[in-house]
Amino acid sequence: MRKLYYYAAVLLLLMAFSCAKDKGNYDYGDGEFIEISGIETSYNAISQKDTVKIAPVAKSNKEGELEYRWGIYETNVQGRVEPLDTIARTQNLSYFVKEEAKGWVLVFMARNKKTGYTQYKTTSLTVSTLFTRGWYVLKDDGTNSDLDLYLTPQNNTVSGKMEDVYSQVNGQKIQGTGVFLSFATNYKTNILNPNVFANTRTLFASTSKDIQAIGINTMKYIRNREDIFLGGARPVNGAAAVFNGSAATYILNDNQLFNIYAMSANSGLFGNRIMMDGTNSPYALSKYMFSSAGTDPILFDNTSGSFVTLGNGSGSVFTVYTDAATNTLKTKNNNHTALFLGYKSSVYLPAPDYYSRYIGYAILQDKTDPAVKRLCYLVKDKFVLTVTPEVINPSSKLYDASHYTLLVEDENLLYFVNNNEVYSRNLSNGFEQLQYAIPGSEVVTFIKHLKYTESASPGYSFNYIIVGTKSGSEYKIRMFNKVSGNLEATPVQTITGKGNANSIIYIAPSVSEYTYPSSY
Repeated sequence: MRKLYYYAAVLLLLMAFSCAKDKGNYDYGDGEFIEISGIETSYNAISQKDTVKIAPVAKSNKEGELEYRWGIYETNVQGRVEPLDTIARTQNLSYFVKEEAKGWVLVFMARNKKTGYTQYKTTSLTVSTLFTRGWYVLKDDGTNSDLDLYLTPQNNTVSGKMEDVYSQVNGQKIQGTGVFLSFATNYKTNILNPNVFANTRTLFASTSKDIQAIGINTMKYIRNREDIFLGGARPVNGAAAVFNGSAATYILNDNQLFNIYAMSANSGLFGNRIMMDGTNSPYALSKYMFSSAGTDPILFDNTSGSFVTLGNGSGSVFTVYTDAATNTLKTKNNNHTALFLGYKSSVYLPAPDYYSRYIGYAILQDKTDPAVKRLCYLVKDKFVLTVTPEVINPSSKLYDASHYTLLVEDENLLYFVNNNEVYSRNLSNGFEQLQYAIPGSEVVTFIKHLKYTESASPGYSFNYIIVGTKSGSEYKIRMFNKVSGNLEATPVQTITGKGNANSIIYIAPSVSEYTYPSSY
C-alpha cells in the first residue's frame, strides 16, 4: 500500500502540472505494475538543431491495451518544478528540440486503458545552443579582440570550431587586447522584456579598452563600457576584469573597483567607484583577486600595501581586513605590492559556526627592498585575515616566476612559468619540479587550472592544467590531465587558432558563477 500511495502522490503532482487541455484519468489498478525500459538517464540536445529520439518498451503485468504520453517541464536553479507540457501521445518519441538552453525533464507515461493504471519514468534533458556549450578562447591581434568557440557536442573533447564568433554575430570586434573571461547567471538585463530586468546567462569579455557583457544563448552584445556603468560611459584602462563575490558582481578597471550589489533589485549597471576610506584616499588595486561566489573578495591595494574587501558586497568604502593575532606581516600598510593573489580552497566549519573559512596564497614584493619577495599563506575567517609569510629564496624557480595558477580544491600545488617552462611548487614543503618545457619558438601567454563536474553527463567533466602559448601570429592551447598533481607527458587535447590567446573558459548549460573561482 505504501508504494501505491507513493505512485498516487506522484501522479497527482503530474496532473497539477499538466496543461488544462490535457485531462486524464490516472487511477491505479490493484497490484499492477508497468515495466518501462529503453530510456537512458540523461540526454543532450542543441536547440533548433537536434531531434531527441527515444524508443521505450512498456509491459504491464495485467491485461489491457497501453496508451502513451510524453511531457516536458523545466527545473530551475532553485529546484522549483515548472508546469508540464504534453509534447507527444505516441510510444516512441521523435521530438525536435526548440526549448531554450537550460535543464529540462522529460516524462514518459504509460497507461493501461482497461485498468486506468499509469506508470511514469523521467529522464533529464540538457538543452544547449551552439553558443552554450564549448571552450571559449579570448584572443587578440595586438589591437582588437575576438572569441573563438571550440564545440564539444558529445563530451569535453573538441569536435568543431567557430572562429571569430563574436564578430560574426555582432559585426565588429572588441576594442583592446584580451585580458579576462568570466561568467554569471545572475546578471540583470532586460533583453527579453524591456520592462523587466531578469537574470541573464552572461559571458564577460574584458580587454585593455573595453568590458563586454554578452548573452551566451545568442552571443549578442548586451552592454559595453559605454553603458555598463551607472552614470554613463567610462574609459577602460589596463587589466580590466569582471568577477563574482558572494553578494555582488565586481569590475576591476584602471586599478579601481566598481560593484553591483546582487541582493537587491538592480538594472545590471555597475555603481560608482568604491572609495578607499572616508577621505577618498588614492588607491591602486592589483589586477589579481581572490574571490568566489561563496565569499567576499580579498583584494590588495598596492598604494597603501593593504588587504581590502567590500564587506558583504555593499557600501561605498573598502574594509581593511583585521589582523589575526599571529600575523607578523600586517594586513594594513605592510609596505608591499602584489605579484599574485589566488583562491585555493574552502573549509566548512560545523556547529556551532556554520560557515566556511577560505584559503589562498599571495606573492608580495617588498617596496623598500624589491629583492625580497614573500609567498604568503592566507586564511580568511569572515573579516579576519591570517597572513603567514615565507621569504622566497632567490635561487628558487618561483622567485623569477610569472603566469601563476593555484590548483583549486586539489593538490596543494602552485603552478607557474619560469624562463618559458612550466613548474610546480609544493606549497607544503617548497619542492619545485619541472612539469612541461615549451617547445620551439612558442611563448607562454597564460596558464590556468580549470575543473568542472557535470553529474548528468560525466563525459563533459574534466580537471585540466591549461597552457596557452603563442608563436608568430598563431596560438596553441594544451590541456593536460594530472596524476597526483603532476602533468601527464602528453596533453589530452590541443587547440590552435589565429592571434594571441589570453584567457579560456568552458561553458555548459549547468555552468554558473559558482563553477569557477575568480582568479587570474
